[in-house]
Amino acid sequence: MSEVEREELQNLLDKVGVDPAFIIRETFLGYRYRKMTKHLYQDDSSIPTKLIRIYYSLNPGEVEFDNLRKSFIKKYVKNESEIEGVNDLGIHGKEEIEGLVEMYEFLHSEELDEDFCIYSLKDLHKKLFSHAPYPECAGNFRNDYVGLIGSGIGLCDYWMISRELYALSPQVDYLHQLSKVVRNSGNVDELLSFLDLCVELKCKLIWIHPFFDGNGRTIRAFINKLLEDAGFPAIYIKANERIEYQKAMKLAIGENDYSSIKEFYRYKICDSIIELDINDRIQRRNQKNSTSTEKKYIKQ
Repeated sequence: MSEVEREELQNLLDKVGVDPAFIIRETFLGYRYRKMTKHLYQDDSSIPTKLIRIYYSLNPGEVEFDNLRKSFIKKYVKNESEIEGVNDLGIHGKEEIEGLVEMYEFLHSEELDEDFCIYSLKDLHKKLFSHAPYPECAGNFRNDYVGLIGSGIGLCDYWMISRELYALSPQVDYLHQLSKVVRNSGNVDELLSFLDLCVELKCKLIWIHPFFDGNGRTIRAFINKLLEDAGFPAIYIKANERIEYQKAMKLAIGENDYSSIKEFYRYKICDSIIELDINDRIQRRNQKNSTSTEKKYIKQ
């Protein structure tokens, strides 16, 4: 939506007396209801795409998730732990839960922002396993063959990892620089295009699979950094979405078909908008209504 179109829409809403915040809240509540009744994850990305357009078109320059990062980190760590089996202490252990927190805090540091590049994956991986019994092994590339779990799809040969990451370096640098431009532009088409580029990069990194363990968590954090820089909320994947996620990743890596995983990520952006903004708006509205009712009661 162009600036002129946005202004025309705002003028129209003003004339009919409709608050843009009301439209945003109610449309996302409808989305949340559809998800609760299991009417989402269709072969149609138009639902989340329209929601994202509404949200960023009616919220120009006002989208800010920083103040809710702490509460999001708790949800992020919980869900990342569940999807990776970290909560099963026989598989991983509490050390990796502590590492997840440290990795995500590092994700928001100025240190990472200044030096962000393809090899930041190694830094994130070190944070993830910083509390493990042998933290000095973290950040090292694997030296054996692996496959994509449950797919039978072979991944990058270990001896090609450095070469493949180096080949992606210009793309990562480009996206890192582009993220700030997209955030400042306010152009929703550019924002959605940026999201798709990040998803494609994520699939390529999963195929490279640089580490023995922790690839999913490290790569999702890496992509979240780019998403946040562009003005998107960070995303996490719930355990009950694992099958849908793995199916989409299998199509992307095995058949070079990115359509399902791009659609999946658009739904997940909407989920995070609800977690980081809409739920907070509802809570503030309820508190305001409660306070108004209380004052009215006292006055009477």
